[in-house]
Parts: sequence; C-alpha cells; structure tokens
Amino acid sequence: MQSLKSYILLFITFFVSFSTTLLANDVEYSYVPKKVYEKQVFPISFLTTTAHSNNIKFYFEGNKVPVLKQPVIIRNGAKTFYTFYFKTTEKLFKIPKINITLNGKQQTLTGVRIPVKQLPKKSNFSGVIASGLKIKNHQVSVFDETSNLIAISIEAHDANLEDIYVPEAMKDGVENAKRDGSKMEIHYYIVLPATQTSLTFSYFDTIKETFVEKHVPIQLHDGSVAAQTDLNPKDDSFEALKKYVLISLTLLFVLLFLWKRDFFYLIIAVISAAVLLTFYTALTKVCVKEGSPLYIVPTSNSTTSIHIDQRFTTTKLAERNEFIKIEYKNGTVGWIKHEDICEN
Repeated sequence: MQSLKSYILLFITFFVSFSTTLLANDVEYSYVPKKVYEKQVFPISFLTTTAHSNNIKFYFEGNKVPVLKQPVIIRNGAKTFYTFYFKTTEKLFKIPKINITLNGKQQTLTGVRIPVKQLPKKSNFSGVIASGLKIKNHQVSVFDETSNLIAISIEAHDANLEDIYVPEAMKDGVENAKRDGSKMEIHYYIVLPATQTSLTFSYFDTIKETFVEKHVPIQLHDGSVAAQTDLNPKDDSFEALKKYVLISLTLLFVLLFLWKRDFFYLIIAVISAAVLLTFYTALTKVCVKEGSPLYIVPTSNSTTSIHIDQRFTTTKLAERNEFIKIEYKNGTVGWIKHEDICEN
C-alpha cells in the first residue's frame, strides 16, 4: 500500500512538473534565420497557442530594437504568430535573451546568435537587400541646364530601402519612407546628366540569393508639368519671333486705323498691344526664405529636389494653387510654397 502511495505521489509530482514546464513555455520561437547579410532587414517570429494571448509584451535585451515597435500578428486557428523585424549593424547579430509577459506571467527565452555575412562586390549594387523589389513608377524632369532629376517610387519586402545609393548619382535622396509589416515603400530621387538615357542598378534578392538588375528609362515627355521648362519664357526658342510678330501686328492695325478711319482696326490694335504687354511686361519678383524646399511639381506629395541654401530674390515664373514657380541657381527650376516667401 505504501508502495502504491509512493507511485501515486511520484506520478503527481511528475504531472505537476510537466504541466509547469508546459505553462512556462507558452511562447516559443517560430522562425529564426540561420544567416543574414550586412544591413539586411529580417524577421524573427514567435509562436503561442495560449488562449487570450492579446496581452503580450516582448523585451529584447542587448539594445536590440526592432525596426517597428509593434509586431506583425497573424492568427491561424489556435496559433498566434508574432513577427518582429530587425536590421543588422554588426558582424554578429545577437540578442542575449528575450523577456516576455503574457497575461501577467513572466517568461524568458534564450537569446539568438545569427552570423552576418558580407555580400560579394558588384559594380552597380545599390546597397539594397530585399525580396521582390518593384519599381512602381518613375518621373523624369529637368533639374538644371545639364542634368535631369528622376523620381522613382519603389516597393519591396524585408528591405533596407533607406540605404539605397546609386554610385553614378550626381545627387540623390530618399523621401516618404513607409514600412507596413514586411513591405516598405520609398520615393527615391536621383540627379543624372541630361545626356544619360537609362539608369541600371542592382539589388540583392534574399529569396533568389542573387543580384537582380532593375532598369529605368530616362525620357522627358513634352507637356509634362514636371518637365519644368513649361511656363519658363527664357527657354522658348520662338520667343523673339512671337514678340516681333505681335509688335508688327500692333503697328499694322494702327496704320490701318489711321488710313481707313475704321475703329475695328483700332480695337484689334489695342488687343494686340494688350497681349504684348501681358507677355512681356516685367515679371513679378519674389523673395525666398533660406532653407525652403524646392519641389519638382506643384503638389503636396512632390519630391523635393533641393533646399534653398540662402535667402535670395528671383523671378516668379508661374503660380498654381499654393505653389509658385521660380528659377534657382544654374537654371534649376522648381516650385516653392507661398509660406516660404519672405514676409518683408
């Protein structure tokens, strides 16, 4: 009998210990990559099958901060997956341990150590490591007399698009970077010589494990607002011809009026003179504040080509809604907002 009681107590002890172990491992790793590349953005996923797992918090030791504070949560039946995205900055990615609070209970997972590899050299590598990179659209505009500005909208997954750099760029920059889970989008602008007709760069695809090239044709389209030469009088090669034609017409109709004494010719002469004055009276001067952004098109989500480095006065070429078109240094033409006009 005593022996039976001992077995029962042993069974109860084992059962309690086993149950405690199960409860202590409410959260476990679901995915940890075996290797990553330098500056790569990659996921680490956790799995829980505990009901009511909404109240959960993760604390990563060793100053490892995810690129997004909140995890991507996917529920599949009784399973819930929590995915965080990290970016490598050292030769060895390591998190000493992960502390988790789930429904008020504390749990600690052993840390991770992931080797970080360097990519092989490639001449036109843009520095981007991603999967499924897509060029959604692009826009070409005149930057100045010798160069064009190309604004490119890019989308990719598990990407470090903020690090994009094309070696042949005369000037470049990133705007409107947005992350939504694994997907990232940016607007990338790059200044290239006006004689260049295409842009080719490569990124490293983490799914294909190889470099993938992307091509962007560079072609200005006539009539585009972004082409920037529209509404710019000094760029019109027929300007002098139009001016002389209007002057000639004005004089002709004045002479016809004096000869025929017909007020019809006088009215036409007045109209012609009014058109001449409208086109060729001195354009309005505007003062622009230092540090003002110069936009390539007159829209709120336009790419900024440059920032004005010092306060200066220039000619107002056109006006559209809250934007004014101006000419900056070296023939650079763009749009500024009304709020960037000097008050005095």
